[in-house]
Amino acid sequence: MHKCGACGKFQSPIDGAKCDICLKPYHRRCVGLNLTGIITTPWHCPECRKNQVRDNRNETPVRGQAVAPLEDSLVNLMDTSASPINTTATDATQDMTHHPSDITAELKKFKEEFISTIRQEFQLMRDDLAELRSTIKKTNDRMSALEERVAVMENRKLEQESTGVNDIIAQLRSDINDRDQELLATDIQISNLPEAPGENPVHTALIVASKLGVKAKARDIVSAERVGGRRINATQPAPVETRPRFLVVRFARRDLRDEMVEAARVRRDMTSADLDLPGPATRIYINERLTKTNRELFRRAREAGGRFGWQYIWSRRGRILARYKAGDSVHQIRCEADIDRVFNAVPIRAIV
Repeated sequence: MHKCGACGKFQSPIDGAKCDICLKPYHRRCVGLNLTGIITTPWHCPECRKNQVRDNRNETPVRGQAVAPLEDSLVNLMDTSASPINTTATDATQDMTHHPSDITAELKKFKEEFISTIRQEFQLMRDDLAELRSTIKKTNDRMSALEERVAVMENRKLEQESTGVNDIIAQLRSDINDRDQELLATDIQISNLPEAPGENPVHTALIVASKLGVKAKARDIVSAERVGGRRINATQPAPVETRPRFLVVRFARRDLRDEMVEAARVRRDMTSADLDLPGPATRIYINERLTKTNRELFRRAREAGGRFGWQYIWSRRGRILARYKAGDSVHQIRCEADIDRVFNAVPIRAIV
């Protein structure tokens, strides 16, 4: 272990520096070296560098005037009589001491200017905020108006789409009803015909055809049956059937069906007594068989025609027809809208 040549304390040669001239070891921090890293060689300690001889060659710069010691400079600064700078500072101090009102006026003026500037800045800020609020309000109004227009357009589009969908649905229903009506092209419906226990519907249909003068045989009838629910008056002590069920007859040919309907229109006054049926005489009605939709439409057409004094409302080949009086044009009722259109106006043109 060796002692440091600067502080005199022991130090390890590993973490120290050794002078190449005097061979003394030093702590790195004592001679201002980095605590880590490699020391460049040759390395001379401060004492050896100070004692090195300097050669005064021609290219050596001429030494300037020596700088005055620090003590002399401090003395000169403290000598106020010899320094012009200190004299000026003294005069300024004396002026500030002798004129305090000027300083107060300057401070007051500075305060007023500062306050005025702050007020102007605040006023400009208020104006900017007011303009910003106005712009935001206008933007909100435009957005609200735009939203209302979009809502109106969407509702209108939905209404148009809904109207289009409703029209399509109505057309599909009409097509289905027309197809169902076409399936009933050879059927007739006999109403108000008394129903006897254990009756043979085919035999009853042949009796009706015979009374109407229509030559029909059993092979001309595809089917004959009673349809619908029984209408019974339960208020009486013994239940009484108020109206018999419909007798529906399907013929093998459409011309035979048409012949039955035309003959029934000629014999409008035919009753159950003409058929030798027991019980009181009741009028019998023979018409084309209609679908449920057409039956309801026919019923409403007759009610509306009765209110407005229309004399003729009937069906032909599944179509509901109406005529105001003899000799007028014939109108077809296809839907509910036609009831209002036809019966609220005088007939104008015929339907072929």
